[in-house]
Amino acid sequence: MSIHIGMFEMVSRLKLFVSILLVLHLIILVWVAWGLPIGPHEAKLYYSQDNIVSLLMHWGHDMFPDMDFLNIRFPFLLLHILNLGLFYRLSKLFLGDEVMLFTSFVIFLFLPGIVSSAVLATSTGLILVVYQAFLILYLQKKEILSLVLLPLFLFIDKSCVILYFSLLTYALWRREPVLLTVTAMLFGASISIYGIDMHGKPVNYFVDTVALYAAIFSPLVFLYFFYAMYRVLLKGEKSIIWHVSFTVLVLSLMISLRQRIPIEDFAPYVIVAIPLMVKLFFHSYRVRLPQFRKQYRYLAIFVFFILVLNTLVLLFHKPLFLVLEKADRHFAAPFYLPYWCAEALKNRGIDAIKTDKKALEYQFRYYGVASSDKTQLVKKPCKNCKSVTIRYKNRTVHTCYVSKINN
Repeated sequence: MSIHIGMFEMVSRLKLFVSILLVLHLIILVWVAWGLPIGPHEAKLYYSQDNIVSLLMHWGHDMFPDMDFLNIRFPFLLLHILNLGLFYRLSKLFLGDEVMLFTSFVIFLFLPGIVSSAVLATSTGLILVVYQAFLILYLQKKEILSLVLLPLFLFIDKSCVILYFSLLTYALWRREPVLLTVTAMLFGASISIYGIDMHGKPVNYFVDTVALYAAIFSPLVFLYFFYAMYRVLLKGEKSIIWHVSFTVLVLSLMISLRQRIPIEDFAPYVIVAIPLMVKLFFHSYRVRLPQFRKQYRYLAIFVFFILVLNTLVLLFHKPLFLVLEKADRHFAAPFYLPYWCAEALKNRGIDAIKTDKKALEYQFRYYGVASSDKTQLVKKPCKNCKSVTIRYKNRTVHTCYVSKINN
């Protein structure tokens, strides 16, 4: 009786801890999304494309015009909250007790890739919502409802080609005729709409792709995740979530031997297999005698510490501009430097300028600096150039150079 009471109290404390963590998580994400200037990819989406991500950005901006940079990202924060709920529900289908369930949820909460998808305008959050909803319905044996969701991926982006291929191979392996027929038709439709992007001379980007996965998961988490996927391959239950995750992961690594891959097209389908990794860890931990569990606890604490550290650096990144010798080496430089440069230009009375990059031109446009055929932004000082100093907390972090265009 006392054991059951002790377990109940432990689970109650765990629920309270995760609830507080979730509230802090959402508050910090709102703060980051509000203060992070628009990125080059976001600016390009906002001004030059007419897809669902761009439509959501415009909707957010129109609904909340006075919310600085949060407005264009507000829809994606809502998608993130929905994804958290769906991931909790999905984890519950695989994990047997509350401790494993909350461990899986907290890891998902701290993954750098998930945090980034919440504060940036990308298709990742939307893909995760539809994909997780599909998996939950499929695993609950609601086949018709799950198949109704599959065509939606055609309207999101080209990553649907990868998903349909993975599901097609799963249906062939499991000999599921309905799923096979639907995914075969959708795979053909996705190929006709988006094609297969194979171009240029073969160049090996395998190491770069592994590094990107390590950044999305956190290095040690990705290492154990890859091990978990391999262990299931050798001797484990090969569910649909494992099959898609493993197929997409292997496919991305194979393609990267030839060319650079858009990691955002692959990562959403890989990352949701986190519950399988957690399940493997707890199984390995619990089958051992108590005296042999200590090293597993230390390993888990260390891996989680590195994960939290990576995510904290990602979220509280701005002070790094004060310690880096060259500000353009900061991973957030493409977000901040154009914004600071635009503000400095406007302070100098320059409200129109030409740039050599279209994405930068879109960023300037968002900040109220139009394109010009009279003045241009140049990278290096030149004769008759005007220098515009960019400062952050009284430290010079960059210098822009403006020159007249000789017509």
